[in-house]
Amino acid sequence: MSELVLITGAAASSALPWRVGFRMTAADIEYRIGDLRDATFCAQVVKGCDMVMHFAANMGGMGTIHAANDIPLYSENHASRSNCSMPLCGCVSRFMYASSACVYPELPVDAQLVDGDVVLREDDVWARGTPPQPKPVSQHLRSWRCLYNGREKRLQLCSGKPRGASDRRPSDSKPTFEIWGDGTQRRSFLYIEDCVDGVLALMASDCSVPVNIGSDRAVSIKNLRRWLLIVLHSPQGMLSLSARNSENSFALERLRWAPRRRLEDGMAATSTSVAILRRPALLRRLSKSQVIDLPHSVTFAILLPVTSRSSAPGASCLENLRSFVASLMQTTRNERLGLTNSDVLFSLKVYILIDHDDDFLLQTRSGMNQVEYAFRETELPVKTLLGYHEPGRVCSLWRQCDDVELLSDGWMSTVHERFQQISNQTGAPLGFGCVAFEDVTFPGMPTFPVVHRTHLDMFGGDVIPDVFVNQDGDPYLFQLYRRWGCATMVEGMRLQNNVGGSAAARYDKQWTAGWTYDVLDRATAISEEWLKRKGCSVERKLTIDVVVPSFRVQIPLLTRILALKSSPAVSTMFIIIVDDPTSPNAAILEETYGHLPNVRIRVHSANLGASASRNRGLQESAAEWVLFLDDDIQPELDLLVKAEECVRAHPEAAGFIGNVFFPKADTIYTSAIHLSGVTYFWNIAEKIHSDLPWGVTANLMVRRNKDDVLFDLRFPKTGGGEDIDFCVRKRKDGFVFFAAPELRVVHPWWRNGRRDYARFYGWGFGDSNLLKKWREFTYRDYTPNSAEFLFISVIIATAGIVARRLDLIVFAVELALSTVIANVLHDMYRLLYTTTSFDFDKIPGRPDERQLVEGPSRVLAVVESTVIRMFSEAGKTVGIVTKGEWRLLGRRFDWFIGRWHDLPKRNERRNGVERTALVVLLLVLVLGSSLKK
Repeated sequence: MSELVLITGAAASSALPWRVGFRMTAADIEYRIGDLRDATFCAQVVKGCDMVMHFAANMGGMGTIHAANDIPLYSENHASRSNCSMPLCGCVSRFMYASSACVYPELPVDAQLVDGDVVLREDDVWARGTPPQPKPVSQHLRSWRCLYNGREKRLQLCSGKPRGASDRRPSDSKPTFEIWGDGTQRRSFLYIEDCVDGVLALMASDCSVPVNIGSDRAVSIKNLRRWLLIVLHSPQGMLSLSARNSENSFALERLRWAPRRRLEDGMAATSTSVAILRRPALLRRLSKSQVIDLPHSVTFAILLPVTSRSSAPGASCLENLRSFVASLMQTTRNERLGLTNSDVLFSLKVYILIDHDDDFLLQTRSGMNQVEYAFRETELPVKTLLGYHEPGRVCSLWRQCDDVELLSDGWMSTVHERFQQISNQTGAPLGFGCVAFEDVTFPGMPTFPVVHRTHLDMFGGDVIPDVFVNQDGDPYLFQLYRRWGCATMVEGMRLQNNVGGSAAARYDKQWTAGWTYDVLDRATAISEEWLKRKGCSVERKLTIDVVVPSFRVQIPLLTRILALKSSPAVSTMFIIIVDDPTSPNAAILEETYGHLPNVRIRVHSANLGASASRNRGLQESAAEWVLFLDDDIQPELDLLVKAEECVRAHPEAAGFIGNVFFPKADTIYTSAIHLSGVTYFWNIAEKIHSDLPWGVTANLMVRRNKDDVLFDLRFPKTGGGEDIDFCVRKRKDGFVFFAAPELRVVHPWWRNGRRDYARFYGWGFGDSNLLKKWREFTYRDYTPNSAEFLFISVIIATAGIVARRLDLIVFAVELALSTVIANVLHDMYRLLYTTTSFDFDKIPGRPDERQLVEGPSRVLAVVESTVIRMFSEAGKTVGIVTKGEWRLLGRRFDWFIGRWHDLPKRNERRNGVERTALVVLLLVLVLGSSLKK
């Protein structure tokens, strides 16, 4: 009956089958090429075998066996040995493992010396009661056992090195040898045929304990050199060398085996038969040795806080955990086994933290808690720590040392490569940075970041500061390293958070208020000091976030904004706040841009208004500066570059106010908008150069500092006064706004230029809030404006209706008509016959588009501008009345907040007197006409 024998290792599989004991032809041999670190391949080749002889190993001479290679040697050999033995079943009767002489201690206890050489017996491996040296190699023996027919047996041990070298040159050529050391070191050499015979004898025996198969003769390297010189010139020459190394009495007794060939005989035979002598180039390459550094090892620590606290049963926690473990092993398999093209070997360590009172997870199975049990088959080192923090303090668990599923294979090598890229691109030390996954359940959020051991060194072992509870820790790490351009979210390196993320978690989410200010600044200072001590001149980047509230969610318009580019010295993030959850474009926007690391899209659960959206953007941001843009503007392509120039020119500013232009005013209505004055401040950056009072939020950049300044939600959702209020509060503590006329955007006409007087009414209604909130910037005007005259008309008419007096009703109508006519006449005089009240060169538009309609259309535009102004004044008056703030009637707000002293007040009062005089004059004319009748 034939046997199926698996022999691993290229050299062994070529030599063993042809020795005595195997009767076969070439057709009986099947060669399989594969990687023994691949468990799937090993399972395929071991299946059905009767005998396995495992010779394959990643080893070498002294140029390879050094401390730097300990972990790679152990990892690769451990993986191949484990994979070859894992599939063993009842059909495999024998398994032989060829170990290395390195398993012996440097000097065994009670070592026997013969002729100055240490005699190594099989039981010397454990003579000290401690692991042999080097430790990684010795762990092969200490940690591994093989089962045969239900009985545990030690692995077979083959020690010794069947290795030699020779050179044949012309007789007149002097051979050269490269020798490391002084040549007194001694080594033993076993002829290959003797080695094969010993292995076959071992496999044919019933021996199941370690056994030496090696030479019992040793030679110094100096003497080996002398012998080689002789054999090169006279292959039949002999030099008697005698020394002992391996103690072979056990092999002789159990296997009836001992080496037959003397060293000199074997070398003489080798020198005449080795085919390598006919390959001079290869021979020259092999005649020299070098120190070989195997792929170095990088260890990833998985910090895994686990809790069973949930409304769901604990079994669901374990199910989620098993999914995580499976995804962890699957996505790191090739990297842990070295089956990639990377020159790095990767390993994992798992640190678990469980609440000390989580009785469910602390239940033991086979001596392990529930979490350790889930990792039982992974062979990963797992350490459990108990947490004594308040329930739900996930971030605290991080500092001592889920429901996540990893989706992308090869993420460890990707992370390692990104850290190298960060270092190469920025000049930062390797490990200074943060690499984040793409969370498919929370697009745009840098959840589950990876930090290097360097981070722990900088911060005394802390991953994140103590202020964090269970939220914000991830973005904190990302935003910290973003300040040097050392944070990145890897596109395509994905995971999903099945519980938590943007949805509800098993614990109450607790956000850390204000961490983007003092906490982040302290961490920045620590990092800067660490870099300084390291002598690193890494350029600190300027951080600018672009916040865009969007109700319309018009993809083409938002695309223009998201296409803006900054200089390499600036880190920019775009934060889009969608304020219409019913918009079908929200999903399209998220699908198109949500995965980008510099785009964060948040969708409100209800329409909260522009101010609430901007506040959300401020809270999402961790940058030093925030640039507010409307969602329908068209920015110039160099907007962010110009913004950087402004900040670097005036780093002490409270903010910068840019220009907002409109398209050409080529209709009566659009011309009327400019003539009414409601767009005066849209290009205020061209009219005032420093210490600007305020600017519109369509193009406004502000310093993001800890001043608790947010947009006041008491102002209308549709806008009106909130931008003035915000800028006034930002101007506190001596900070001022600077003009930034080079920051240019174009704002479209509202409703594509169709009439919409309600907009201006709403703005006026919002502006009414300023009168009470900022009383220091108001003044009394003793002449009523148009809205107040009309309000008086309504009161008189109401009184006439109640008293049934027709004359009062008629007078009210006459007063209202006189008010409208007087305002129209005054604006026509002011805008058509004088040039002091309106500067056509300051129209908010591109220089070549600053024009208005001409001729009769201009007259009609002036009339309509009066209507727009009166709607705005009506909004203010209604706002005062509806809030019952009667004392504010007659008060006016200084739009320049004192910047131009009394000039605005004097102009407004003069206009008020002139309009009132016209109203009175018209009333007198009407009343006089009535009296004549």
